[in-house]
Amino acid sequence: MKITLFLFPCLFCCSFVNAQEVPDHAFHIRRLGHNHRAHLTFEPLVTWTYQHATKVLDGMPHTRAVGYYDVAGALTLWNTDDGLGQVAYQMQGNVAGGTSSTPPMAGSVGNPMAMNNILTSESFSLSDVYWQQSFGNHGARLRVGKLHVATYFDTNQIAHDPVSGFMAGNFNQSITNPMPGHGFGVNLEFDVSEGALLRFGTANAEPGNVNSSGFEGLSLEHLYTSAELVLSRTPVVGGEEREGHYRFLVWNNGKSNPAGSGNIAGWGGVLNLDQEISDNVTIFGRLGWGESSVTVSDFGYSFGFQINEPFGFKNSSTGFAYQYADLTTGGTQKVGEWFYRTKWQEDSSLYIGPVIQYYEDDSLNGSVIFGFRTSYSF
Repeated sequence: MKITLFLFPCLFCCSFVNAQEVPDHAFHIRRLGHNHRAHLTFEPLVTWTYQHATKVLDGMPHTRAVGYYDVAGALTLWNTDDGLGQVAYQMQGNVAGGTSSTPPMAGSVGNPMAMNNILTSESFSLSDVYWQQSFGNHGARLRVGKLHVATYFDTNQIAHDPVSGFMAGNFNQSITNPMPGHGFGVNLEFDVSEGALLRFGTANAEPGNVNSSGFEGLSLEHLYTSAELVLSRTPVVGGEEREGHYRFLVWNNGKSNPAGSGNIAGWGGVLNLDQEISDNVTIFGRLGWGESSVTVSDFGYSFGFQINEPFGFKNSSTGFAYQYADLTTGGTQKVGEWFYRTKWQEDSSLYIGPVIQYYEDDSLNGSVIFGFRTSYSF
């Protein structure tokens, strides 16, 4: 159930948002039409996750059970054939769901990325709030405010959302890509041609925690700046045209020097793709590199696949992914994940399913993490 409030009846508007993502380019493509009233959406989501690791670092807990809740939406002030103006927002928080929520499972095994990327602050907070405007017949889109860079850069059709797909942060972005948290930023994207999009952005590289205003640490020396080209193509696979997306990202990260005084900066890049290969199967891959002074990994790759309606089970999906990375602290890292997700009932928005992960690095000689994830949106 989506709760919708109507305001300012003289204005044009419409809005649709996913519970995990504020409106993006796809939102503008599938506009619902004009309803001649300003529109506020309010869409809650709750999840609960359980994880138990067979091996952990000395003194760390083996088990974590955590709840997560959020509300996302947008206030659309106008929506015409030429453009749209709206305020997008998201509020989120964590709660202990059977064990303490800290330290997270990533800390137990020593992963610099999240083994459970649904986690956030224990305090319910306004994580994102920014102005979003499209113009030029919705062909260009500008966003300014407190936002999460990962909402728009290095995304992927099947390896991006930890609620509905792969849960480890290693598969929601490239481990080589040091994207910041929820901080003040601006990005601009525009359609170069049919099937081609260019996106540019810069944001606070050190915004502090989710509860912050997003301005903490902001300076010219502390910026994450990126540019991305996204190509949408329909190559013929098995005699049928199949949709695919190919992304080319270049970034520069500037931050405080963790080894001493002053600031440091460095460059990196990511190649990112997803491609349908049949009616039910989509594959993905990422290949990234970065200067070791400003990222946790200077080289890494990940790949995998997702199957919708496996073995004919409707409203279900399953996937497998693998990642290898060279860590800038020395040594290598290997991560694997399998998940299965299905609706509890046909007419329900409750999803449940297991998530099994594998983690290995030079400090931990292989740990299997048995997990369970359930989510409900209304």
